[in-house]
Amino acid sequence: MKIHHRGIRSRGPELVELLEKVERVHGEAHPELHELRALVSESLQDLEMHLQKEENVLFPYLYELYAAQQQGQRMEPMHCGTIANPVRVMRMEHEGEGNRYLHIIELTRHFSVPQDGCASYRLLMQELEAFVDALFEHIHLENNLLFPRFEEIERKIVF
Repeated sequence: MKIHHRGIRSRGPELVELLEKVERVHGEAHPELHELRALVSESLQDLEMHLQKEENVLFPYLYELYAAQQQGQRMEPMHCGTIANPVRVMRMEHEGEGNRYLHIIELTRHFSVPQDGCASYRLLMQELEAFVDALFEHIHLENNLLFPRFEEIERKIVF
């Protein structure tokens, strides 16, 4: 998960910078770039808060769960009762971001470059598509692999 978190934090600002450049040049002819910039910028702010919640609240407890399981120990419940509570919040946020990026895919016509698009426009669409692919992979890994596995561990070792 660290790789995905680092990728969002490093690629996100670079993506916005490139998006702003393309918007300055092509925004008049392609007004959808204004909405695109706003959506990506808002997403990066929301994602930063999301990542902080994962890193500061959920993941430390998951590390404790894993260590306890490896050592054959039992644990007391998480301060919020069960990991199902923060996991539910993470999944809702994942769904919100997924929906936002589905709208972005639609807005960009599946990352297509218009006839008058320059090399920077092409690069923007390539980078945006790669960012979205990585984000969807991140969401899939957490929702479908990481969270269910730790919910199972928690059921077995928390009293």
